[in-house]
Amino acid sequence: MRRYDAQDLLRSFFRRSFLLTLLFAALLAVSVPLTRNHYAVAEYKADSLGIATKFLARELDFDLHEMLTHPDAPLIQRINVFMEYSNLVEFRIWDSRATVVYSFADPQLKGKRFPDDRELLQALRSGTPSTEISEATKLENQSLRGHGALLEMYVPVFSGGRIVGAVEIYRKVPPLRLLSPQNLLYAAAALLLPLLLHVFFHGQFKKATLELVQSSAEMREAYRSLSKNSLDSIRAMAKALEMRDTGTQEHSEQVVALAVLLGHRMGLVPEDMAGLIVGAYLHDVGKIGIPDAILFKPGPLDEKQRAMIETHVRKGVDIVDGVDFLCLGLDVVQSHHERWDGQGYAQGLAGEAIPLTARIFALVDVFDALMSKRPYKEAFGIQESWEIIRQGAGTHFDPRVAEAFLALGQQEILTLRGEVQRQGVHALVRQATDALFNTPRLHQCSLDDH
Repeated sequence: MRRYDAQDLLRSFFRRSFLLTLLFAALLAVSVPLTRNHYAVAEYKADSLGIATKFLARELDFDLHEMLTHPDAPLIQRINVFMEYSNLVEFRIWDSRATVVYSFADPQLKGKRFPDDRELLQALRSGTPSTEISEATKLENQSLRGHGALLEMYVPVFSGGRIVGAVEIYRKVPPLRLLSPQNLLYAAAALLLPLLLHVFFHGQFKKATLELVQSSAEMREAYRSLSKNSLDSIRAMAKALEMRDTGTQEHSEQVVALAVLLGHRMGLVPEDMAGLIVGAYLHDVGKIGIPDAILFKPGPLDEKQRAMIETHVRKGVDIVDGVDFLCLGLDVVQSHHERWDGQGYAQGLAGEAIPLTARIFALVDVFDALMSKRPYKEAFGIQESWEIIRQGAGTHFDPRVAEAFLALGQQEILTLRGEVQRQGVHALVRQATDALFNTPRLHQCSLDDH
């Protein structure tokens, strides 16, 4: 997988965020004129209805029947003046039965009834004004069709607290151009402002990001130093424990190197490899709480002494549980004496219920113990130790782990043990721990996580 540095990530972020900002700005540049046009139309409707309502409230106090019989009434004259100064094309009065009482544009409609006019009937029923912009397509509007789209208003007429009719008014709609100079100015501002803000904030973001990257690099270096110090402390602890236990300082490095080799062959992921390394160093840390008389007894242990030895697992768990970095090895510390057939301790786990890292370490721990001198036995030869491992596959050891171990070959294992004796920390272990340091893994953990 390609690795990206901070500059690559910043350039990628800038390109993608710029395209998103450009898209947003384009949508904004289109929506602003449309929104302004929408509000202009709504404002024109409200203004027209306000003018008509005020005129009718002041002037329209009349008897509809009288209008039918006196066409030259003063009201008609005032309507004519209102038409001239309000940019209107039609002023029509209806009675409550949808009959035309008066029509400015088409006097021939007077006395005719149009019961299918939905907007008129709605105004008569509801008593509320309404406005709509539309083409004059109704049957009674033939004389208005040359005007195109008009603002149509219906205002109910009240007399004595009841609806006695309605006024229908048509007003010309002023041209509302989307590409007017003002709309173009708003569109340009809506387009440029997000882009300018993006450029400005990108500079601030870049500065903050580079500072964060620098801080992160310093933290990673501090982490590497802390991790190395932690591992060095673990190694020192392990060597002190095995000096007390066996009088040598080779067992911990031998089992760690062999565990890493076997873990690589079995394809452990880096996090499991980290747990295997830390656990391999700390597997017997609980023996610090075992009395010397039992720990160094040259002969066989009795039942009570054996039970005391087995408590080192619980003691080891108590030591590493919840401690940063040490807790990575919790699986191995807790389960390295479990057996594949369930006859081990301390939990009596069997099969794949035993963590894989513990299954790997259990085998290499037994093998190194066979090959090493102890107070209670002499060291076994490679062939004898090899045979014991082979016979333990499927009972003591995970058969898959045993198969991978035996596939290594005796010569490879002898070579590795010799290199550990000469070098101390084996190159395989150094490579594995370097990989651990390069991928921060320090975290809080406890027995509940396992």
